Amino acid sequence: MRRLFLLRAYGDFVIAVRSSMLSANPKSVKFIASNHLYPLFEAISSVIDTSQLDISFEDFGIHLGQLNLFTNRYLLDQSSLEQARKIKKYLNENPSLNTGEEILEQRRKKGLLQLVTGKKFESIVNKDLVYQEYANFFGYEVNSKFINDNIEKKNFLLLPDARISKRNIPQEIVQSIIKEVNQRGANIQVAYFKRVSQVNKIGRPIKVQMQTDLIFNQTVYNNFKELIQLIQEADFIIGADSLPIHLSQLLNKKHFILYPGGGSKAFFTPYTIARQYYCEFNKYQTTTIPY
Repeated sequence: MRRLFLLRAYGDFVIAVRSSMLSANPKSVKFIASNHLYPLFEAISSVIDTSQLDISFEDFGIHLGQLNLFTNRYLLDQSSLEQARKIKKYLNENPSLNTGEEILEQRRKKGLLQLVTGKKFESIVNKDLVYQEYANFFGYEVNSKFINDNIEKKNFLLLPDARISKRNIPQEIVQSIIKEVNQRGANIQVAYFKRVSQVNKIGRPIKVQMQTDLIFNQTVYNNFKELIQLIQEADFIIGADSLPIHLSQLLNKKHFILYPGGGSKAFFTPYTIARQYYCEFNKYQTTTIPY
């Protein structure tokens, strides 16, 4: 049986879970996932039936979002070698029967893991759009037919945060979006993640200052379950190129991506690609988003 090692960030994990569930035989690929991904899987499983997946969670020592070998910042850290050795130990104790059965999510820096473990890995994402590469691997057709465009947009959710800070939606665009939703008589909630947003010394979120004439609800979510609940309650999600957008695709919610100039579209969702529901920060105008 082919084994897919899930060692990267949360968005990558959501794409893998969604792709397996869309395949004709989800159990044809076994997921070996780092246990840093388990809280997200648990949150997803509370709203979606994931029982068809064949997945186990292993302690590879990953605590900073993804395998250190796949990063630039922690590549030379001692923990990088320790994590790779744990993966090597797992492979030696749980050998596959045939070559070509060990798979990684992306080709990027695959060679480093192969060097340390002495094992050969195939990869899913090599050069094209990520969702398309996963569809090719799992054998299904990429489309966004599961999302109903006819639902009236009464409740907007704006998620400005991203794990990578340069992807955070600028404050002036946040205020412009709120103003535009106000003018259309709809509701909007702006939600920040507690570990990305400003937090004071006693752990309470500091409210982001906005124009006093804007009408909106500002909140902070503390975990994946709270984030998923926010997405489920919204009619339309506007977000940075980050995890919440992939959850929106998974949960079949209409969504729009705002991203920095020169940024890659590789991880854009099928829904946003099909409708061209994305825009660079420096090209944003009030008519950009389909309110």
